[in-house]
Amino acid sequence: MKESKLWVQKLPPKEILYNFLREGAFTPLISQILINKGFQEVSSAYTFLFPQITDFANPFDVPEMSLAVQRIAQALKNKEIIGIYGDSDADGIIGSYVLFDFIREVSGKEPVVIIPDKNLEGYGFHGKYLSFFKEKGVSLVITVDVGISATETVNAAKAFGLDVIITDHHEVLRKPDCIVVSGKFTPSHSPFYHLCGAGVVFTLLRALRSYLYEEGFFSQCPPPQLRKYLELVTLATLADMVPLWGENRLITYFGFRDLREPTHPSLKALFDHLNFRFPISEEDLHFRVIPRINACGRMGRPELFFEFLKAGRTGNLDLYLQGLQELHEERQTLELSLWETLEKNLSEEKDSPIYIGIFENIPKGILGLLANRVKNKIGKPALIISFDNGVGFGSGRAPEEVNLLEALLPCKDLFLELGGHKRAFGFQITRENLPRLKGYLKELNLSFESLDYQYVDGETRISELLFEDNLLAFQALPPYGMSHEPPLLLVKDFEVKEVIILKEKHTKYLLRDGLKELYALYFNQIADEKVKLIVGTPFINNFSQRLEIRVEDAKS
Repeated sequence: MKESKLWVQKLPPKEILYNFLREGAFTPLISQILINKGFQEVSSAYTFLFPQITDFANPFDVPEMSLAVQRIAQALKNKEIIGIYGDSDADGIIGSYVLFDFIREVSGKEPVVIIPDKNLEGYGFHGKYLSFFKEKGVSLVITVDVGISATETVNAAKAFGLDVIITDHHEVLRKPDCIVVSGKFTPSHSPFYHLCGAGVVFTLLRALRSYLYEEGFFSQCPPPQLRKYLELVTLATLADMVPLWGENRLITYFGFRDLREPTHPSLKALFDHLNFRFPISEEDLHFRVIPRINACGRMGRPELFFEFLKAGRTGNLDLYLQGLQELHEERQTLELSLWETLEKNLSEEKDSPIYIGIFENIPKGILGLLANRVKNKIGKPALIISFDNGVGFGSGRAPEEVNLLEALLPCKDLFLELGGHKRAFGFQITRENLPRLKGYLKELNLSFESLDYQYVDGETRISELLFEDNLLAFQALPPYGMSHEPPLLLVKDFEVKEVIILKEKHTKYLLRDGLKELYALYFNQIADEKVKLIVGTPFINNFSQRLEIRVEDAKS
C-alpha cells in the first residue's frame, strides 16, 4: 500500500461543541463535522444541513437588482426584442438558456441569443456583435457569465442605441457604466457572493418574477415556475466549481435531488443515452454529464448544448445526442495528445514557482483542462497559452492556497485581457510581452510545502456511523464541492471480515463492529488484510442505498 500520512484530528472548541450537543439535536459526530466546516451557530448549521426552499435570500439585496428588473419589465411590457450574450462554458450556456426560456415563456417571443465560439473570439463581451443585435431589432442586451469589465463594449453599445445589463460573477477589474448584477458587489460573507453565472441569472429571475407579479403582469396567466430551473443551475454551479455556501448550497441541495428525476426532456434524454441508473450520483454529473456540456464550448460548438436544451420541448433529440457524444470523444482525444506533449516537459521547469506551457493554434477551450491537469500533477500554479497570429490566449489554474489572479494584477499592463476567478482565470497577451511575464513570475515569492500530515474531522466506529441520525445527516450533506468537502473520518475498532480485490487494482473491505457491517472501498490500492485503522469519507451508495466508506488512507 502507499505510504501513510500522520493523521491529525481537528478538535472543535469545547464550548461550541457543547452548545451544538445541548441545543442542536445533533449527534457528537455530526456536531464535530459541522463545526469543522466553520459553523459556530446551531441555527446556521441546521439550515445548511437541512435547508428549506424558503431559505433563499431576498434577491433585491444584490445591488442594482431593482434597476435590472425594472428595465427588463419595461422591455417585456413594451414588447421590445431582448438580446442575450452568453459565455461558452457550461455555466454560460446553461445560464443563457434559463434566461432565454423564462423570457420566452413570459413574453411569447424568443430573445436573440449569441454564444460566441471562444476558440475564435477569446473570452469576453465583444463589440463586434453589437451590430448584429441592432440589425435584429434588439434594444436591450443582457449578458450571462461575461462582461463584468467590458467598459469599451458597453460604451460602444450606447453609441448603437442599445441598453446593456451585465450579469456576471467574475472578479471585478473595472465596472462598466451600465446596470450590473453580480454577487461580487455584495459583502464576501453574503449568500450571493459566490454565485456562478447561471446562479446570478436564477437570482435575477426570482427578483423579476416577484416584480412582475406585484406589477400585475400575471393577471391573465399564472407566473412561471422557477423550481424547474434548479436542476440546470445545479449543473452549472457544480461545473464552475464555486464554493457551495449560501445560495449555492440551496441551489445544489435541491437541484441535485431534482436531477434524480429530471423534469427537462433534454436532460431525461441525455441521462437515458448515458444509461444512468437512478438515483444518479455526483460522479455521474462530474465525470459524464458536465464534460459533455463543456466539450461544446471547448471544441467550438457552444450553441449545440443550448439548441439541445431548446429542442427538448419540441421533438427528436437523437441528432443532438450524437453530436454531444462525438464532440466529447473528440475533446478526449485532443486533450490526451496535448497532455502527452506537456507531460514530457514538466520536469524542465521543476524549479520554477509557476509552470508555463506554450502551444500554437490549439482550441482555446482545452487550455483550462490542461492547466488544471498540470496543477494537479505538480502541485503548483500553471499557465497554458496558445498563440494565434501573435496573440496568446491563456488559462491559469492554481492550488487552493494561492490567489494567482491577485498575484498577477501588479503586472496587468502586460495583458490585453485578464479576468476570472482567484484560482481559475483567462487572459490574453502578445508574444512580445511573454518574456516580461516570465521574468515577473520568476520573481514571485511563492512557496509550496508537501505536508506529511492529514487532518481528519473526527474519530468514529462503524456502529456510530450507522446510527440512524448520522445516516440521515450523511444523506443530507451531498452534493459536495469546493469549500464543502466530504467529511474525512478516522474509523477504528473494527475487524476485517472479508477482503475482495476488484479488477486487480482496487480493494473492497467488509468491516464489522459487533453486529454492524459496512463496505469500505480503497481505489487503486491492493489491500493489507491486517488493516486496523482507516481514514475515509462516508457516502451513500446510490445502488444499494447503504452507507459505505471511500478509503483515503489505511494503517495496519
